[in-house]
Amino acid sequence: MPSAASQPAPAVVVSDVAHGALPGAEIGAEIGSAIGSAIGSGVGAGADAGGAVETVALPLPTPGWGAADAVAALELARPYLPVEVGSAGEVLGLLTTVVLGAGAHVVKVYPPGTDAAHLDRIHAALAGSRTATTALVPSVVTPHGVVTVAARLAGGPPVTWPEVGALLRAFHTEHADADVASWSPLSRLESQVAVLPEEDAAVLRSARDGLLSALAGVRSELGHGVIHGDVSPSNVMHDGTRAALIDLDWVAVAPREYDLASASRRFRAGELDRGTYRDFCAAYGHDVLGWEGLPLLDRIADLAGVVFRIWDCRHHGRDLDWLPAELELWGTPV
Repeated sequence: MPSAASQPAPAVVVSDVAHGALPGAEIGAEIGSAIGSAIGSGVGAGADAGGAVETVALPLPTPGWGAADAVAALELARPYLPVEVGSAGEVLGLLTTVVLGAGAHVVKVYPPGTDAAHLDRIHAALAGSRTATTALVPSVVTPHGVVTVAARLAGGPPVTWPEVGALLRAFHTEHADADVASWSPLSRLESQVAVLPEEDAAVLRSARDGLLSALAGVRSELGHGVIHGDVSPSNVMHDGTRAALIDLDWVAVAPREYDLASASRRFRAGELDRGTYRDFCAAYGHDVLGWEGLPLLDRIADLAGVVFRIWDCRHHGRDLDWLPAELELWGTPV
C-alpha cells in the first residue's frame, strides 16, 4: 500500500445552491459569447435530472451536456482552486469531455457522474512525472461536471510517431510501479446497450464477455505494467524543450502491448506508412505485429468503437440503422 503522504487529497465537492450559480446555458454573456463562437449549436443544458448516473469511472455525457456546462463548472470551482486560473477563452476540445484554454492552464471538465477519485489516483501516482503532464490540484466536483487543471504546454513543434514511441518507452519505464487501477476494457458498454432492445443488448454483452474471458488467457511478451491507454501524437504536447503525454484518463495496469497496438492498427489501415511505423517500433524497442494477442486487442478496440458509435448517434440524434449489421458480425466475437 502507498504511504498516506502519497495519497491524493480528497476531491472538493461544490453545490449550485451554496453559491447561487447559474445553469451552464445561462452563464455570463462575456463567457458565453467566446464559447458559443467556438462550438455553435454544441452549447446545451446540463445532464437530465431524471437520467441514471453511470457507475463506471469515466461515464459518457448525456445529450445536451457541453461547453456551457463546462464553463459553469469552472466558475463554481474557482474558489476551491489553489492556483490562479484565467478566463476560459477558448474551447480546445469538445467530445466526451470539454477542454478549455484558460491562460497558462488547461481546464479539462468531465461530465457529471465521473469518479473524481479515479482521476486523482492517477495524477497522484504520476506526480512529478518527466513524461506526462499531471493535474496541478485535486479534482473539484460540481453539479455541472468534474474540473481538473493542468499546466498548458504549447508552442512546440508537432510530435511525430517515432517521438511518441520513444516517449512511450520512457513513460512505461518511469511509471512501471505506479499505484493505478487495473485495466477495465469495455467498461462503458453496459450503459450504452441498456437503451437497446434486450436481444440486441445480449449480443454485445456476450461479445464483451467472450473477449474479456479470452484476454485473461493471453500471454504478454512485454509484461503487465502501467499503460497510457490512448496513445497518439494528438495526446502528446511539446513546449519546445520537452514532450509529455496528456489525457491520462485511461492510465492503468495492463499488458504493455496495448499501448503499441494503436500504431499497428493505423499502419495496417494505411494511415501510417511502413517507414514511420518501423521508426515508431524502433524508438520503442518492440513491434507487436507478430504477437499472438494482437487480434484480440483489435477486436476489443473494434467493440469499443461500436459502443462509442452508439453513444455518438444518441448524443447527436442520429439513427442506429447501421447496428443490425454490426450485431450480425458480433455473433462470434473471438
